[in-house]
Order: sequence, then C-alpha cells, then structure tokens
Amino acid sequence: MENGDILILGAKGMLGGQLRKVFPDALAWDRSDVDVLDLESLTSKIRGLPAKPRVIINCVAYNDVDGAEDNPTAAFSLNAEFVGRLAAFCKEQDIIFVHFSTNYVFDGEKGEYKEEDIPKPLSVYGQSKYQGEQELQKNSDKFYLVRTAVLFGEKGESEVSKRSFVDLMLELSEKSVKIKAVTDEVNSLTFAVDLAGRVKFLLESGQPFGIYHITNEGCASWYDYAKEIFKITGKDVELVPVSSSEFPRKARRPKSSVLINTKLPPMRSWREALREFLLKPDKRLRIKD
Repeated sequence: MENGDILILGAKGMLGGQLRKVFPDALAWDRSDVDVLDLESLTSKIRGLPAKPRVIINCVAYNDVDGAEDNPTAAFSLNAEFVGRLAAFCKEQDIIFVHFSTNYVFDGEKGEYKEEDIPKPLSVYGQSKYQGEQELQKNSDKFYLVRTAVLFGEKGESEVSKRSFVDLMLELSEKSVKIKAVTDEVNSLTFAVDLAGRVKFLLESGQPFGIYHITNEGCASWYDYAKEIFKITGKDVELVPVSSSEFPRKARRPKSSVLINTKLPPMRSWREALREFLLKPDKRLRIKD
C-alpha cells in the first residue's frame, strides 16, 4: 500500500503526528483543514481529491474523560455520530477505515480484556467511545477497530492536543519533591511511536478486518508508571502511594482495564518504550548515577 493512498484525520495530535512519520506521503488533515462534524464539507473535500484514498485513519476524538460528563453532546457527536457517518461513507466509497477506541469501554471488573469481551463502560466518555465502536461495525465492513490505552509520546502540534501523564509528572517534579500517585487503577500503556508502527503493520500485512488490542506489553498503576518515570530520569521525588479516592473526579474509571492482545505479535514492554522516549537526546534527560 502506497503512502499516498492514505488520509489521516486529526493529523496534528500525538498519534496523528507519529502516523505522519510512518506514512510521510499520506494526506494529513487537521482542524484547520476541515471541520469533520460538517460531514458534507468533509466528504466533498475527499471526493474532490485527484485520487480517492484507499484508507482513512481517524485520530479525531473527544478525549476529555471528565469533561464528557458535563458535555455529553459534544462527546457523542465526535466519538459516535461522526464515526458512524464516516464509516457509512467509507463503505459507500470502498475505503478501509481505521479507528481508535479505548480500554475505558470496559468496567474493570474482569481486570483483563480480550478483543471479543463485551464492553460495559462506566463513564459518558466510555459510553460515547463504545457507541462509536457499534456505529463503526454497523456501518462498515472494511475496518480496523484499534483499542489502545494511556498513550504517551511527543505532544501533538494541535493546540487541543493533550499532554501525556509523562509530561504532567515531569512538570510536577519541577514544582514539588513530594507527589501522590494512585495505586488502585491499573491500565495498559502505549507509546505512540509503537502504535503508529503497528497500524502500518496492520495495513501492509493485510490482517483480517476487525477489533485489535494494541498496547505495549505489561500493565501498571499510575503509581508504578510515575515511579518508572522518575527512576529513568533520575528525579529526586518522594512518591506517595494513594487510593483513587484521594483524587475525586467526575467520571468513574475502571479499576483494572488491561487490554490483552490475542491477534498480533506482542510489542515491546512499556518500560522499554518509556525509556527510549525519555532518553531521546532532544529531551536532555539522564539516568540517575
């Protein structure tokens, strides 16, 4: 598959930025290029291209987990309704659709989840993402639905691109020598570079259409995650393990929603990926002696 056959939506977010590196000749559109909620405008722009894309990769999402509790209409518009309408367009045009979902579609009671497990989201955000999954499967035949979790990597160029937990912990370590981190929420973790590479593998190897869980190997609580960040960077921080009840939030989170990959070769461990990310020369970080 040629790079020029691919259209990336949400190209200036964290994942979109890495996909642009993996597919350097792909068409890459962001908020300044098109309003995806204006489907007529979006589809007209796609139809006007010199050649129809063979693949659309959708990185657009409403991903403010707590904000969705106050703005359910915005969350469902972007995470569900838009996905279903774009999926129907892709089916009409015989375009492969790659879409991303989240471990937050699960309630965390089982702890670990395979691709075929039935979602039961706890929050408005999770509900909107699950409805998006359903809309995708209802309206498209040729799709890759990729569930992932706790993305980290270089912040995207877009002004609305979220900072990762890594960025937040490093910023906190500059302001405080004592940091609290939650021990009773466990997730899979995913390096955006590795996720983009695995999307390329999915497309180029012609994997069967369907649902895929793609994360780095292993899992961690927020405490484990922060501990590894400070270990790698040599930050002198007192990390205090606490319950999630110490940080009241609007949206309920699953206690353990680890994504189990049963379909693809395993990726490297999250610790190895995190180490690579933090010790990149341009980050000017060092290991504690």
